[in-house]
Amino acid sequence: MPPFYRILEICLYSVLNFLPFLLLALYPFWERLRFSKAVTMLMIGLLGVFQICMGSLAAFMPGVGKGMLSIISTVLYALFYFAAVDASFGTTLFTLLMLSNIANMVVTISKCMEGVFFGREMARQPYRWTYSVCILAVGLLVAVPLFLYFRKYYVDKVNARISTFAWNYLWLIPSTFYLLWFWYSYGSEKTALEIALEPSSAVFIFCINMGAFLVYHTSVRLVDEQEQNRVLAEKNHQLEIQNIQFGNLNRQIAATRQARHDLRHHVAVMDGYLAAGEYDKLREYLQGYKKSLPGDDAVLYCEHDAVNILLLYFGQQAREKQVGFSVSASIPRQVGIPDSALSVLMGNLLENALEACVEAGDEPPRISVKVKARADAVFVRIENTCDQEVVPDEDGRYRSTKHEGWGVGLESVKNIVAQYEGMLEIESGDGSFCVSALLNVPEGG
Repeated sequence: MPPFYRILEICLYSVLNFLPFLLLALYPFWERLRFSKAVTMLMIGLLGVFQICMGSLAAFMPGVGKGMLSIISTVLYALFYFAAVDASFGTTLFTLLMLSNIANMVVTISKCMEGVFFGREMARQPYRWTYSVCILAVGLLVAVPLFLYFRKYYVDKVNARISTFAWNYLWLIPSTFYLLWFWYSYGSEKTALEIALEPSSAVFIFCINMGAFLVYHTSVRLVDEQEQNRVLAEKNHQLEIQNIQFGNLNRQIAATRQARHDLRHHVAVMDGYLAAGEYDKLREYLQGYKKSLPGDDAVLYCEHDAVNILLLYFGQQAREKQVGFSVSASIPRQVGIPDSALSVLMGNLLENALEACVEAGDEPPRISVKVKARADAVFVRIENTCDQEVVPDEDGRYRSTKHEGWGVGLESVKNIVAQYEGMLEIESGDGSFCVSALLNVPEGG
């Protein structure tokens, strides 16, 4: 039976070596856990007990391979993290690798401090209280600023409901630094312990991690700026559609005012024909007058103002370009989803559909729109003529037909669908292109 104080040393070491950085890794996703907070904390407790058992085996059973125990512990740690966090794989892996690199830095610097302040002989002994004191001091110096950084900046960026395409590759950055640390610690003739006891190693690891953290921060900033540019492009697109529609409405208002202004002249002429008994001429004049009246485009497709305006505008554009335009819309004035989101989604889909119809071949082009809202969801289905099959790339992105590169419209639609935890289905073939989108109305929306 090992001495009681040794068991306490191992427990303290295991907790300090495992718990702080696990909690830091969970903190950015604390509101996006797959399980309740109580269940998650229970799982953390069980994982802590397992870490203590692994440390006890390594300390009191020399025949057990420490390297294998470390691998098992790391794999279990990662499996728990991916199971507990409900976020994209790239975002989760980026956060996990970033904090693993920082944790490795804390371990190396703490071991170096133990050797400096308590002697190398003490530092060579595993799981001693001296190491726990050093890792507690270094951990506080690192974890507190990192927590403040997470709270002020990182949490909002990783929880934004944005396209996860960039995050699918950003995890390669911390993985590169992780491999660099691994090669430095285990790729030489010296043991990892001997390397950690050298002050030059602590300085090297510290400098590498500071540079790495700058790269992490810059990467997150670039993703954030990219997202801001996308949102700005969506807003500009929405404003462009609104400006065109307002211009169209102003033209209709001006035509109506002109018709009202000219009405008294027409009344005078018709009154003259009527007084003279020239009914045939009166009938002929009335027919000509009816043809001169401005068109009645003020169709009410649905009660929702933003969606109705878009349907009016693209319906008029479709008629001018001789494209069939049929609409079945049932949306109340309030649906629980912001007008801006519906406008961007509908505007992009209708614009893409109209452009595809204009470029269609001999087949008569058509656009079919179905929009329906329920208390908990909004469904949109837009089908249009398309003379070529549109195939996505391996990442599910569609190339633009207007410029080199990928289209922005469908990417915006995907982001909105993801933001409202909906579903998106795209079908292409047999001379048509169809997009079906389902948006879930947020609770309390």
